[in-house]
Amino acid sequence: MSIPQSSSGVSQFFTGPDSITWKLLRWIPTRVIICLMMFTACWTSYMCRLQMPILAVPMIKALPGNESGGACAEQHRVRRAISWLDPGAYLEDHILQQKLEAAQDDEVDYHSSSIRLPRETRPSDAPIQFATGLPFDWQPQIRGQLIAAYSYGNVPGNLMGGILALRWGPKKVILWTSLLAAVVCLFTPIFAQIHWGLLIFMRIVVGVTGGVTFPACHTLVAKWAPPDEKARFVWSLLGGTFGTILTYPLVAVIAEKINWENGWYIPSLLMLVWIMFFAILTYDSPSEHPGISDEEKQYILSSQAGTVAAKKPSLAQTPIKAILTSVPFISLVCCHFGNLFLVFFFQNAMMLYLTKALGFQLTKGGLAASLPWAGRMFFGFIFSWGGDTLKRKQIVSITVLRKGATIFSHFIPGIFLILVGYAGCRLFVANVFLVLALGFNGAASISNLSNNQDLSPNYAGFIYGIMNTIGATSGMIIPPLVEEIAGKYGNPIERWQIVFWIGAAVCIICMVIFLFGGSGNIQPWNEVRDTDRTEEGRN
Repeated sequence: MSIPQSSSGVSQFFTGPDSITWKLLRWIPTRVIICLMMFTACWTSYMCRLQMPILAVPMIKALPGNESGGACAEQHRVRRAISWLDPGAYLEDHILQQKLEAAQDDEVDYHSSSIRLPRETRPSDAPIQFATGLPFDWQPQIRGQLIAAYSYGNVPGNLMGGILALRWGPKKVILWTSLLAAVVCLFTPIFAQIHWGLLIFMRIVVGVTGGVTFPACHTLVAKWAPPDEKARFVWSLLGGTFGTILTYPLVAVIAEKINWENGWYIPSLLMLVWIMFFAILTYDSPSEHPGISDEEKQYILSSQAGTVAAKKPSLAQTPIKAILTSVPFISLVCCHFGNLFLVFFFQNAMMLYLTKALGFQLTKGGLAASLPWAGRMFFGFIFSWGGDTLKRKQIVSITVLRKGATIFSHFIPGIFLILVGYAGCRLFVANVFLVLALGFNGAASISNLSNNQDLSPNYAGFIYGIMNTIGATSGMIIPPLVEEIAGKYGNPIERWQIVFWIGAAVCIICMVIFLFGGSGNIQPWNEVRDTDRTEEGRN
């Protein structure tokens, strides 16, 4: 791919195989840079996903009093036992105490309080303002709709991601959807001031962009990863997990120390800076990259020979019927659904369990909320490195490796989910089980998250889009399921045990389906058809 050269010093710095930029980066393997760009793409995607669940709290005026209750609310011994996990565990109690004192003493100055509890809300007819920190006087139901809106866009976004990556290439798809997400998040405080309905619509748009990211990244994996390094490439997609770990404290601190509007502005501006680096450093394939060394290019292309087509297959060349009727693919979809059910279970239900069922207040950015995700990222790195080693040394077949990994990614997390339900008010024990449940799920990097690459490197992004579309529906199933089983009964621990049993059952049943029907072999429909020859044959 030739790139026009400009006499401009800026252009000479950034473009062309002999540019200063590529000379500086030549000592780093290009595929490592691509991994880093995918890692950060998933990271920023999750940052956009999590901004609303975090900032919806200061954005909307809270109801008076503390309604968490819970079976363990009075057991202060347990609160002290977990204070090392969450230094802000007493914050809500402190806020409640200040409110009670304020009711008895009208001279309390809220604005001088370090907690910053504004008594007034933003008037509905006020002109658009910036960085006032005032919340909106919206009904509590609106908060739930704002948080759920992302999932409504995320489900179709996954299907779109696989199709768009085939049509325009993964770089353009990630680049432009990330730019759209950053701009929408940047202007979110303005959308909120116009109308909350517009804000819900824009969150659906952000959900679509987030759904597009991961199928497009899988297309990059298929083009850039040598077979013996694929698990480590797939591990880079756990950048979303890292984004979860970092976003909670980052956005929460900005909202608490400055104001909630800056919780939108600052991360969005940082994302715009990242987009510039992504545009410069990322290319769809080794053949198109202007700065890759000939040695590395030949290593990647020769290792992929016979499995990855030199040219991007078009949508017309995609064997959609063969894919949808393939038993290994259907089994993989089931396995992936179980994996995402667990992930969304943690995202959508865990905080509700800890606060409403057990009565603990884990504030934004509390260490306890991030530990399970840190465990998933760490375990994922260990499993991906071990999986590549087993594959390179040919100790076991790919099929045995993928199926064996589901024991760690699905079965063991299911067991720990059940144990969480019976941990009761022993929150330290419950947190250990939560860390182990999501931590062992890091093995998904060498089970369902890699299997689409085994079945069809040429259509890896497309089939990941389909399986993620179906799997992401769990994000819409879990909230009403939890509410129906436990929420409407006041969230007693006994009802939550049923919820955990259901979560475990889904994980394990999906694993069993994959054990019977899954495969690690390249499927016959991976071969890219020549559409011209096909039409000639029909004539």
